[in-house]
Amino acid sequence: MLGIVLCGGQSLRMGSDKGMLSHQNKLWANVASDKLTEFNIPVKFSVNPTQKELYAGYFSDERLVIDHPSLDIKGPLLGLLSAHISEPFADLLTLACDMLLMEIRLLEVLINTFNASPSFEAYIFTKDGQQEPLCGIYTRKGLEKILHIMQTKGLAKHSMKFILENMNVKEIEVNEADYHLFKNFNAHAEINGL
Repeated sequence: MLGIVLCGGQSLRMGSDKGMLSHQNKLWANVASDKLTEFNIPVKFSVNPTQKELYAGYFSDERLVIDHPSLDIKGPLLGLLSAHISEPFADLLTLACDMLLMEIRLLEVLINTFNASPSFEAYIFTKDGQQEPLCGIYTRKGLEKILHIMQTKGLAKHSMKFILENMNVKEIEVNEADYHLFKNFNAHAEINGL
């Protein structure tokens, strides 16, 4: 398994690269990475081409997955499929860099579910019936399938929701007390007091 920190968003509302923001004296990218490395797996950072130089100042080139130029898509799916093309034999444990509150115990639930029920193509949490695709496990088999659909028929939509509709997904319902752990921080006003 390979950990992938999703950092490749445009950060338009934040106004600066979210992965490079600091929380408790750590880059947001490192906050997410540290959680994934708890499981003794290698971790890489998914970034877009405009971020490569900035991230190369903090992480080795081997730890960067740059959006693949052959993929004419946008959003988190671009990072996910680029990571799959870069590491085609790995199952991917993903975490968005702006999910600052995510706790290791929930990532552990994800991994335990994956190990206990290995026949699914993706493993994600649901919160009040809504899928939370930016913290999940996407298997090599499932990603091969999505890439094949894209290359042969073309994907009708590039949203993670649409992708999950085309995969055999194991959903894990989140307790209401843990809903806040899935918050994405998108603006400076949201992170005041963190």
